[in-house]
Amino acid sequence: MLSRHLEHVTLTDPAVDLPTLAEVLDTVPDPRSRRGRRYRLGPLLALALLAVLGGATSLVQITRVIAGYDPGVRARLGLPPAIRLAASTLGRLLARLDGDAFDTATCGYLAELAACQPPRQATSPRTPLLGLAVDGKTLRGSRTRHGSTVHLLAAIRHDTQTVLAQRQIEAKSNEIPAFTPLLRSLDLSGTVITADALHTQHNHARQIVAAGGHYLFIVKGNQPTLLRRLKALPWREAILNDRTDESGHGRREIRRMKICAVRPGLPFPHAAQAIQVKRRRTDHKTGKTTIVTIYAITSLPPGRIAHAQLAALIRGHWSIEALHHIRDVTYHEDACRVRTGAAPRVLSSLRNLAIGLARLLGWTNIASATDYYRSHPADGLQLLGLTT
Repeated sequence: MLSRHLEHVTLTDPAVDLPTLAEVLDTVPDPRSRRGRRYRLGPLLALALLAVLGGATSLVQITRVIAGYDPGVRARLGLPPAIRLAASTLGRLLARLDGDAFDTATCGYLAELAACQPPRQATSPRTPLLGLAVDGKTLRGSRTRHGSTVHLLAAIRHDTQTVLAQRQIEAKSNEIPAFTPLLRSLDLSGTVITADALHTQHNHARQIVAAGGHYLFIVKGNQPTLLRRLKALPWREAILNDRTDESGHGRREIRRMKICAVRPGLPFPHAAQAIQVKRRRTDHKTGKTTIVTIYAITSLPPGRIAHAQLAALIRGHWSIEALHHIRDVTYHEDACRVRTGAAPRVLSSLRNLAIGLARLLGWTNIASATDYYRSHPADGLQLLGLTT
């Protein structure tokens, strides 16, 4: 089980029995020929993860970290004490991995760890709802000479920024066909799926409700009839349901939310409430003020959750953008030129796993976490159940 490296973070049940990271990663099918294998796949991928957790952003840096571990540590993991792994060799191995199997193993592990976290304080007698954001990201550095890039669609918990499912978008396709298989393996009971306007689709809404979940979708011009009906609702007469006033990042933002009960008036499956959010943002440096109006629909019935919680779900959707920002700024994902086979996806999944582990360990700043584990590799080894 994970050892907490921050004093203020504690496990709900320290005795919970979970497999080690090396065991989890060993479930990924090994693409190498049985003849000539000198070491198991799981421990090698586990050490690659620790390198990423310590801030490694390229194959060269990952192999350098793996080579720097004590021979005794590698031997306890089942690796040759004198392993000499070239960056090109590691790249070819990652390129041949099954990306779906890798994401299934790592996302399942994060889901189990997230379930061990202390329960959130309930603000109502009703069962609390979990926010799950769905959005995609293009790995810009993976662009080939033919112009194709790797595009990934992921489902991420609002509260912990842990990736629970991820799929790669097929070439010459988009995110919409990947939405259904992405969520098919997840238990959506007690979950609110949040998504941007691209996924405001009738079939997506039916799938989520049929699986026992709820949705909260942004509505824009790709649904012109629905958007027109939303704008025509009596918002001037509607009362103000929630207001927040926040300052940070050099700006002040005031958000005002109004809600209209709409069933059965909107042409969208299971739509129970319409939401209007007016966002007034003032830049402290320039003094410029911008006002943006956002419309959304949800299957949540009136009174299911408090108005403040509904507003938090809308804001919480952008936690997925925060994850993408960390991968780009801290791990330089868009600058990574790995583009062969499944390697771009696997490296992205290793970053997701490293960020998720750091969040579950209590780190609020991922850059600080990478600095810490780079300077304290023994603490990173505790994640594998090893000590030096």
